[in-house]
Amino acid sequence: MSALELLKKEHKLIQRYLDNMSVAQDLLIERETVPPTVIKGAIRFAKDFMNKTHHFKEEYVLFLKLAEKKGGELDPQIVSLRDQHERSRGLVSKIKEALSGYEKGDEVSFSAMAEQMGYYVSLEKSHLHREDHVFYPLAEKLFSAEEMAAFDVEFAKIDEKQGKGSFQKGVEMVEAIEADMKGKFGAVYRDRYEELVKAHHHV
Repeated sequence: MSALELLKKEHKLIQRYLDNMSVAQDLLIERETVPPTVIKGAIRFAKDFMNKTHHFKEEYVLFLKLAEKKGGELDPQIVSLRDQHERSRGLVSKIKEALSGYEKGDEVSFSAMAEQMGYYVSLEKSHLHREDHVFYPLAEKLFSAEEMAAFDVEFAKIDEKQGKGSFQKGVEMVEAIEADMKGKFGAVYRDRYEELVKAHHHV
């Protein structure tokens, strides 16, 4: 699997995670209590998979190589993508800050959780769409097979450094979130989740 194929595969897993967060956020708005284990799992996935695995490869390999290739022409767009990664990290921190009060049933923390989750899902979905439809196709057009092969080597080094099997660990984190959501909300969760998945196929 090439480096770009791997990034796309990771995007599909992140989309699956975001669909779960989207359902969770809808339920929070309806004043339903989403299990704290779901929120904790979401924070863990964002930190361990999205930041350490996925964003790291984009920021320190793909974005750098794109910037070099285009001689500064893409710098504003790359800065913007990096800024979105940073904003995403900030929103995850705010979700984490609201967690303690949320677990205690504090009304202000409950509202903060619903609000920050909404901002987070919206930002991430828009970010993924931009990378999938602008930056990944651009990379495919700009880089030769030899240059792409060099990305593969860089990505393998990152995987080695972070401990192999990072993708499978990400899958297991999302599966745990799904199991908790299904356990609490049953058919309501299933139907809403399936609706989101269908919507992706019609885009």
